[in-house]
Amino acid sequence: MIVHLHQLSSPTVTTLRGPALALLRFNYHLVRIPLQLAEWGVLSRFDEQASTRLAYEQLLIDCDRLAARLLGDEEAARRADDLDRHIVLVRTVIARNSYETQRRGVLLLDEQRERFQRRRRERKYPGAPL
Repeated sequence: MIVHLHQLSSPTVTTLRGPALALLRFNYHLVRIPLQLAEWGVLSRFDEQASTRLAYEQLLIDCDRLAARLLGDEEAARRADDLDRHIVLVRTVIARNSYETQRRGVLLLDEQRERFQRRRRERKYPGAPL
């Protein structure tokens, strides 16, 4: 979801103009530096599918979207969109892996059920064709 300045209808954006808004954007960029360093230094060591990493990346998306809306920060909007696309891809992979695991489990249960029923028939009717 790309946010453009003309789409921003926040009262903050309409009352703050020029230098004041630029100063607030600059302050947001300064505040975001430690968050970015934490992501690069600590969370980059986590598995891409780790729930902690996904939650932190969602926090960054929410912060960037809020900055985009309140401060008219197009760079923050672009970062939020890029990270959101990445998270959607990761969650799609997680869902696909979960589905495959579940499907394999169902197939295994079907095979075990078939073996159980075959043994049961063999015991009940010895020598009968299967």
